[in-house]
Amino acid sequence: MAASTSFDFAKCVVRAACVLVLGAGLQAQKAPGAVEGTVIDPYGKPIRDVEVTLPTQPPIRSDSLGRFFLSPVEPGKHELRVRRLAFAPAVVMFEVESEDTVTVTITLSVVARQLSAVLVHGDIARARALWQFEDRRRRGFGHFLTRQEIEDRHPLFLSDMVRRIPGARLSPAIGGRSVLRFTRAVMGGGRDCPPQYWIDGVMAYGFNIDDMAPHDVEGVEFYSGVSVIPPEFNNPRSNAACGVVVIWTRIPGS
Repeated sequence: MAASTSFDFAKCVVRAACVLVLGAGLQAQKAPGAVEGTVIDPYGKPIRDVEVTLPTQPPIRSDSLGRFFLSPVEPGKHELRVRRLAFAPAVVMFEVESEDTVTVTITLSVVARQLSAVLVHGDIARARALWQFEDRRRRGFGHFLTRQEIEDRHPLFLSDMVRRIPGARLSPAIGGRSVLRFTRAVMGGGRDCPPQYWIDGVMAYGFNIDDMAPHDVEGVEFYSGVSVIPPEFNNPRSNAACGVVVIWTRIPGS
C-alpha cells in the first residue's frame, strides 16, 4: 500500500514539473500584434490600391480610403514595403510589441513619367494614342480589352480578364496574383519567356500583368507573336519575341 502511495506521488511530481515547463514556454512565446496604416500623397489625399507587403505575409492592397491592416504580426522589428504605379516605392521600419497595434501613415511621392510622345498639348497626344488603340482593335490584329469590358466584370486582378484571351497562359504568383505568358512564345533552351510590357507608350521592365490595378486601365492590347506586333511596339532591344502587352491607363478623373 505504501509503495503504491509513493508511486502516485512520483507521478504527481512529474506532472507538476511538466505544467511548470509548459507554463514557462507559454510565457516565453509572446502573443502577436498588428499594424494598421494609411497611405497618402504629398497633399494628404489617400491613395487606394497601394501594394503593402511584409516579407512574412502575402501582399495586400489599401482600400478606397488608403487604409490597410495586417494581422497577425510577430513581435519585433519589421520592414514594410509599399508601392504603386506612378509613385515612388517606400520602405517603412517599425516595431510591434506583443498584443499591440502599431499605427503608421505613409506618404508616397509622385514620380513624373517621361513619355516619348509630345509633352506639350498632352491631352491631344493622349487622345491620338487612344484613337490609334481603337484603330488597331478594328483591324483585328491581336486581342483587346476595353475599359467598358473591365468595368462590366469588376475584376479583382487584371489577370482575371486575361483568361478569355486566346493563347494567354497564367501561372500563380504570390498573393493571389498571376504571371502572364503566351503559349506561342518559346525562348531557346526552355527558358522563361516573359512578354514585353508597354505602359502609355513607354517600355516597362520587370512588369507583370497584375502590377496594374484594373480600375486604372483604359485599354489593353495583347500580341502573342512577332508577326502581329505593330511596328511601334516591336523594339529590337525589347523582349517582343515573347509577346507584347500594351496597357493604356485612365486619365485621372475620367
